[in-house]
Amino acid sequence: MEKELIETLESIKKNHYDFADVNKAELADRCLMHIGDPDGTIRDGLVYGVLAHLLHDKYFNEAELTRYLEQLISADFLSYDLENKQPNSVLRRSFSILQLVILVYVHRRDGILEKASIERVYHAFLAYFVQETILTGYDAQVGWVHAIAHSADLFAQLMQISWFDENRLMEMFSAIVDKFKQKNHFYTFDEDERMTIAIKNGIARQIMSRDFIESWLDRFLIADPPTEYLERLYYQNNIKCFLRSLYFTFLEDANYHWITDRIREILIKNKTRKPQL
Repeated sequence: MEKELIETLESIKKNHYDFADVNKAELADRCLMHIGDPDGTIRDGLVYGVLAHLLHDKYFNEAELTRYLEQLISADFLSYDLENKQPNSVLRRSFSILQLVILVYVHRRDGILEKASIERVYHAFLAYFVQETILTGYDAQVGWVHAIAHSADLFAQLMQISWFDENRLMEMFSAIVDKFKQKNHFYTFDEDERMTIAIKNGIARQIMSRDFIESWLDRFLIADPPTEYLERLYYQNNIKCFLRSLYFTFLEDANYHWITDRIREILIKNKTRKPQL
């Protein structure tokens, strides 16, 4: 990144995101070009915050926000290099998701984007989420990667879209359970905690049947775990950690004791199941 742009971003951050005398559209465009910068101090410490405030703080009209939304869900951002041919390409995907979180929230707050635009976000994001294979939370070289945690934040917003029907929520729930029944990676950076927020938001809509939710929970029952030891360990512990997080999310709400009861039953069954040696 150019030294001049770094200095501009640092000054804006230092001044509590005051954009006086700044060409906001030009700055947003320049930030987008560095959204996946491999330097965490730039990507996470400067670009994310400045761009998020630009999109959040009512500087742009509907047409301008729509342009940014379309750019973020394009093949150059959200689905950029899903084959991971370029080093650290996941960073562009992951931090594009964080800005989509802002835009969906702004839509919920202000009703400023057309429903069709939010539908496009939904379809593009769900297609991306199923395909994402880089599940790392933190990398010693580049810092926070967090594609799954950032996805959880976007799910949390999409679950609250008022016109999304039961089928939309069920599709999201299905994608989430599949991603957490993971045998090749162990989630260790609060991905489970952040995803349970999304799950709670979806259940709070009260448009999904109890039968569906219970059958969805039953998908976490371990029936046929991987035979290779490390894969089995990842698989079992990802499920266990996710269910525990979900359990404590609902524990204090008397309306959802049927959920915590079901989770407890699943955890006990999974624990007592004899491991394959």
